[in-house]
Amino acid sequence: MPRIQLQNLDGRIVYVATVYHLGRPGAETDAVTLQRHDLGLGPVREALEPQIKQAVITVELSEYQLSRLGQALLGVINELKQYEMAAGRSAVPGFSEAVQRLFPEVRDESGAALDLVQHTVMLHRRLGAAIRDAEAAVRAAREEEEQGQRKRERERRPWWKVWQR
Repeated sequence: MPRIQLQNLDGRIVYVATVYHLGRPGAETDAVTLQRHDLGLGPVREALEPQIKQAVITVELSEYQLSRLGQALLGVINELKQYEMAAGRSAVPGFSEAVQRLFPEVRDESGAALDLVQHTVMLHRRLGAAIRDAEAAVRAAREEEEQGQRKRERERRPWWKVWQR
């Protein structure tokens, strides 16, 4: 499990990314079973909450969570641009409130949300190698699971039906 240490600004951006991710419908739904799961960014947001005012924030993520965080950071970049153009409004539930609570200067200064876009891009670039490694690990695990499932299906077929093998 990768452990990431973030400066306060980066930790607040990651928190906003988790709010963005969790505000989207179906974000914490397993694509295969369509059931809600706790493997996503929900536990990460809960771990960040008590540390949000500290100078250095430490969080442990699984490979799956790190890959989801990479996607959430890219989404936050777009949402912050939209947030600036829409005068502080967002279609994602809780996003505006989280941004204004963690970055009070956004309310007062014009263009402050666009400054956050720059920091978010830089954070995504700094985490880029770790995110790519995590995405590769998630892909490999999915492929391994699919191969195992295909093997189990072949083994369940009757031995005498050779045309199905």
